[in-house]
Amino acid sequence: MGILNSWAKTLGLTLIATLLFTSPAAAQDLSPITTMLQQIGTALTGPVGRALGLVALAAVGILFLTGRMNWLYAGSVVIGLVILFGAATILAGF
Repeated sequence: MGILNSWAKTLGLTLIATLLFTSPAAAQDLSPITTMLQQIGTALTGPVGRALGLVALAAVGILFLTGRMNWLYAGSVVIGLVILFGAATILAGF
């Protein structure tokens, strides 16, 4: 019983010392994450996104030309492009 009592005292004193002699952690800097997310957004709505949109619309045009167009696919491509390039405006409304 003496070893358990000694262990409990040591644990208690360690806990008290930890609480008394430590300072709160500084707030974390999230700027690298913010920068990365902004770069992804810029890439999707900038030249890279426009090039991908052009390829998607060209694919829809070729499928229409050959008579193999699935209307659901064409609608989803158009709606996806509208959401992608209108995302900044949509978010500004909130």
